[in-house]
Amino acid sequence: MEQALVPVDPARRSVVTFTSKGDPWPVIAAWAQKHKYLPRAPQTGTVKLFQKGSGLWTAPMRAQFTQEGDQIELQAWVHNPLFARIMALMLLPAEMNVRSGGFRAVIPRNIARKAVNELLAQVGAELIP
Repeated sequence: MEQALVPVDPARRSVVTFTSKGDPWPVIAAWAQKHKYLPRAPQTGTVKLFQKGSGLWTAPMRAQFTQEGDQIELQAWVHNPLFARIMALMLLPAEMNVRSGGFRAVIPRNIARKAVNELLAQVGAELIP
């Protein structure tokens, strides 16, 4: 029995759903390698999480892919570690979507959005504005 996808807070994560033509994982793995997104747990048959950066210089950027039938849900966000949040006087939330707009975490959000939009264009999905 497959689990239904859980609704996500759009302020925390950018979400795009697209239809996969065939096995999506080789395309996603090639994209992750090209953009230096490394695998993180969970890595199951239907859910794969990737992260770029460690948080030392730039906030870690994450992309999680969930497959349900021929549908792929991409969740992309910037993870702000506790130390970074303390240094920003707790003005940064723990997670931020990668959409454009606003002044918080602009650089990592732009980097993540550009990388994710490259993959979305490749698979013919709607880009993140």
